[in-house]
Amino acid sequence: MAADPMRRIYVHVGLQSFVESSGGLFIAGFLVAQGFSHGMALAAFAGTLLARFALRGLVLPLAWRAGLRTVVLIGVLVRVVSFLLLPFVPGAGPVPAVAMLALFILVTGLGSVLYWTGWHSFVSALADSDRGGRQVSIQQATTAVVGIVAPLVGGLLVDRAGPLIGFGAIALVQLAAVLPLIGAPNPHVAREAALDRPLTLFARRLYLSEGFHAGCATVIWNLALFVTLGQHFDAFGGAIAVAGVAAAAGSLLIGHLIDGGRPLHSLALAYGAAILALLAKALAFDTPLAAVGATALGALVTPMAATAMLAPLYAMARASSCTLRFNMATEGGWDLGCSLACLIAAGLLEAGAGFRLPILLGLIAVGAIWRMLAGWYGRQGVTA
Repeated sequence: MAADPMRRIYVHVGLQSFVESSGGLFIAGFLVAQGFSHGMALAAFAGTLLARFALRGLVLPLAWRAGLRTVVLIGVLVRVVSFLLLPFVPGAGPVPAVAMLALFILVTGLGSVLYWTGWHSFVSALADSDRGGRQVSIQQATTAVVGIVAPLVGGLLVDRAGPLIGFGAIALVQLAAVLPLIGAPNPHVAREAALDRPLTLFARRLYLSEGFHAGCATVIWNLALFVTLGQHFDAFGGAIAVAGVAAAAGSLLIGHLIDGGRPLHSLALAYGAAILALLAKALAFDTPLAAVGATALGALVTPMAATAMLAPLYAMARASSCTLRFNMATEGGWDLGCSLACLIAAGLLEAGAGFRLPILLGLIAVGAIWRMLAGWYGRQGVTA
């Protein structure tokens, strides 16, 4: 393994992206296949996010003692257990079924908060300030390229081999994601640090808006697509795989614009496209061919929007006195935003509404993100 820590990060991102695209994307659909209603599946997914929010306080004392890399690695191992539990989550009903669902939600929330809070802090600590946009965009490009193959593999595994073998294989890939980080730097966390309160509150609101957007554009949409394609995991995985080609095609552009001194252009491109993607999804969700096309447009937008948002957020984290405390104080906003979107959608679906309105609600979040980031760059003196 190369000594450059960023190369280790890129390899890990490839493996982790395979896990997310071959397993994580299928959770809500799998719950529906197990007998949950659409609304109940979204509510269960929201439960994992709320568990993550509630357990976030566990990260700091662990990081004090063991370092950020160790937090990430423990998070990976807990996520392995989460995927092994998923096949045993039955349809809603009897008390044992509810108990297994609660255990899955708790373990998933714990693994997720350890991994993602530790991960963003770990990357923020190791990233290069001068090449931050490019480094984030390389990670997004890696995710996009892996996203061409992983959903198809995951869909075929779960559909043809069954959930026990399918999610078991995904758990093995999740375990392999530990390997690139062995020997990487292990940034430590100071026991005391004071955060910039206005900056922290700003970043928390930004994460809240992005979480709501992700809930509408990704979580709710993926369930709508799964339903539209007849609830077949192989068809769903194939549609996401086709869309991955579009994501790979545009994932490096935004980072280049940010590092080249044109972040406002990147915002206009990324979030203008995000608006078009939401509109396309709202119009196309009930027609299979149109839904696949809208998924491709959304996949093109996802790495663009993620890079446009994460590059300044990582810069804010590096400017803070402690990247971990900054991420702990702000990332909870994403959990609340995404869970709120899922719970609103769950209520609408249980009341008999379709998927269109929950998807369109994401437009509010996109406008908020665009406005906040444009204002932030303006305060940095950026005019292009």
